[in-house]
Amino acid sequence: MFLWRKVGILGSGICGAFLLHEFWERKDVFTVQAFSFWSSSKVEEEGQDMKLKLVQIVFRHGARTPISRLPPSIEQATWSTDLVKDVPHTLIDYRVESLDGGPRPPSPVEDSYQKHGPHKGGARWGQLTTLGQQQMFDLGQLLRKHYVENNRFIDPDYNPQQVYVRSTNIKRTVESARCVLAGLFGNSQSDREDPIRIYTSHVNKEIFWPNYVHCGHLGAFWKTAWGLLDTALPGYREDRLKLQSILGIEEARQFNIFGLRDELTARKAHGLPIPEHLAALEDVVELRATQCMAALVSGVEDGHSHALRLSTGPVIDLLTQNMLRAQNTENSHKLHLYSGHDTTLIPLLKALGVFDDRWPPYAAHVTVELYQDAKKNNFVKVLYLEEEKQVQGCSAVLCPFEEFKEAMATVALSHKAFWENCKIDQKKASQTTV
Repeated sequence: MFLWRKVGILGSGICGAFLLHEFWERKDVFTVQAFSFWSSSKVEEEGQDMKLKLVQIVFRHGARTPISRLPPSIEQATWSTDLVKDVPHTLIDYRVESLDGGPRPPSPVEDSYQKHGPHKGGARWGQLTTLGQQQMFDLGQLLRKHYVENNRFIDPDYNPQQVYVRSTNIKRTVESARCVLAGLFGNSQSDREDPIRIYTSHVNKEIFWPNYVHCGHLGAFWKTAWGLLDTALPGYREDRLKLQSILGIEEARQFNIFGLRDELTARKAHGLPIPEHLAALEDVVELRATQCMAALVSGVEDGHSHALRLSTGPVIDLLTQNMLRAQNTENSHKLHLYSGHDTTLIPLLKALGVFDDRWPPYAAHVTVELYQDAKKNNFVKVLYLEEEKQVQGCSAVLCPFEEFKEAMATVALSHKAFWENCKIDQKKASQTTV
């Protein structure tokens, strides 16, 4: 019987091909035009003036083509090249460099997509679509309205001394960053003598997704955790077997629910047909896929499990260190943009204690703002989908920095500590609680 084809670069783990998958569901769309920012460069909180010192935004890329195929019994959708045409007003000059300023590292993920060839219709696997480009441009325009026009936090033109941009080394996330920058600064940036720089890491050092391929400890946990989901998640086994029966996948074979969700929601986002018998199961697929991913990145018994530390600990540490730097110098970047995936946001939201048990939509983003009062006291405010959130362990939405830092201490991992933890023997990792 048919077992779903998986993207080779992500290895043997059953979630492998879909670790990087993102998709957008119309009932859960983030439409940036529908929201307005509430914050400003100066806010009054409990009678005190607060000056905005730093903004860090971790966002998910825009809508894309699938990175999976359904079993042959289900008709393929036609992913026409018309769906992936470039949006002219998003085209700016940019250059991708390694984190140390060297040449762009190779991208084995992109190489793996090429090996599979195009979808029916000609579009490539995992390709940012015209819709996705516009979503990210809209996000950039919203950021411009707030951080440039309303309060002049940053200059109206791109200033590399003020703005730092990092992306995972995958074409769709790099292009999403490009579109955000075009919306934020306008495509007049194409006239710059020096292109905007987008920094990226080699896949074997990537921290902006749960890097279970190159983090042995996390990989061992995922392998063990996947085998325990039938018992860890009430009712999951029954739903899984029902879905496998419909898809013609043998009961004994491992079933990747992320691939099914990927295909269904990608089709829906772009108005492509979905078989009726699968459309009727969308809610079940959505629920179970979200539960599975949450369990894999954080466990179901301990919200700050070691798996969560390995899934997002370095990101938490990076955000925290950036805030420390901004407190102590006026010369640091004022705006950090990080272009990533749904699998970037889910563990980050779990670590912050603000995950709403819903899969993040396209263009979803977490905003972390640092404020400082007249007495040099520092405060952190977190927003998700334009709604302010009270971080777990914080006494208020506007959280004293030291309180935030203490709340995150159980999950934050320095870059060095992260890779040391990744080396822990797999026997110990396999004993980690799901």
